[in-house]
This record gives sequence, structure tokens and C-alpha cells, in this order.
Amino acid sequence: MFQKQSIYNPLYFITTLLARLQGEKTLTSKLDDTDKKILSLLSQDPEVSQAELSKQLKISQPAVSARIRKLEEKGVLARIVGTDVKKAQLFLANLHVATNHVEQFLKSLDGCPLYLNSFLTSGKNNLTVLLVGENIRSIMSCVDSHLRQNPLVKDTEFDLIITPVRPFIVPIRPSMDKKKTTPCSADCGSCTLYASDRCLGCPATVYYKGELL
Repeated sequence: MFQKQSIYNPLYFITTLLARLQGEKTLTSKLDDTDKKILSLLSQDPEVSQAELSKQLKISQPAVSARIRKLEEKGVLARIVGTDVKKAQLFLANLHVATNHVEQFLKSLDGCPLYLNSFLTSGKNNLTVLLVGENIRSIMSCVDSHLRQNPLVKDTEFDLIITPVRPFIVPIRPSMDKKKTTPCSADCGSCTLYASDRCLGCPATVYYKGELL
């Protein structure tokens, strides 16, 4: 009887990586020069019209539409609505985590308004967590007071991202239904870091002093 493998199982991770490496040429071979030109033009200007694409590519507009739809179905072309980190003056950080309980740790991040994404990695640490905040101290407070204290974590390394070199758009979902306690059940009102203005508070709570999140 076969059992469903968790995506966080090391064996699954290795076999998936090998499959992706083997499939790289297959994916590339399915893209012709017109597809690549469409990707290039949309990367330069995401709002370019299909009529303009049709004109530049010298193919009909229905053909452009069909190609875009196929690229989207393959996952080669995706559109994202979000916030420009640099223009909005947001801060980013990476937390590199070593844990034997990846799935459980990721579930503990559910609902955290500073959490953007995670990446399974090889090496000393097996997970990298991407965080966003309106100031550096708030991100560091979250990391030091909560994430590093998580019993599922064996070791961590923290890197502050100084600035994106190119425009970097991230999906920001401002917390509209503010609570008295954080999603991780902490109380900002009794936090010494918050009281001393070393942290803006959790964006999911009524205590938050920031503007965007």
C-alpha cells in the first residue's frame, strides 16, 4: 500500500529536484521565439496591450491571446498584484532555519502578517523564511521574541536585505480585522519591546503603530 509523501520529506525533496532538473530542457524546448518575446515584452511592461503585442510580434491578436493563455496554464507566465518594496520603503529579511519539523514550523507561521514565503534549501539550514516589515526593529523583534524561541527550531541565521536591486513586488494583505492578541497568541500590550518603541507591534493587532500592513 502506497503512502502519500509529504513535500517536506527529504527523499521527496531530492526526487522532486532531480525531476525538475530533468524537465528543464523539456520545458525550454516547448517555448519558441515568439513565446519568449511575449515573456520579454510583458516583463518590461506588464500593462502592454495585446493589440500592441500583436503589432510588435506581427501575429494576430487572437494568436497572442492563445499564446498568453497557454503560457499561463504552464505556469511560465504569472501575474502578481502587490506592493513595490523599494517605493513603499518596506524592509525585507531572511531567516535561515534548521528544523526537523518543517511542516509543523510552517503551520506555525500561518496568519503571521510579516511572513511572505518560505524556501526549502540544502546545506546547514533546510528552510529560508522571507519576512517583510515597516521597520527593521519590528522584524527583529518578531524573530528574537517568537521565531527563534519556537521549540521546533534547532538553529537560525538572520540576514537583513538592504535593498532590492530591481523592482520587487510582494503581495501585501493589510490586516483589516484587528485583534487584541497576535496570531501566535502573544500580547503586544504587555511586551516590553513594544512599550519601549523598539517594535511597532503585530500588524494583526489593535496595538499596531504602522501605516501599511
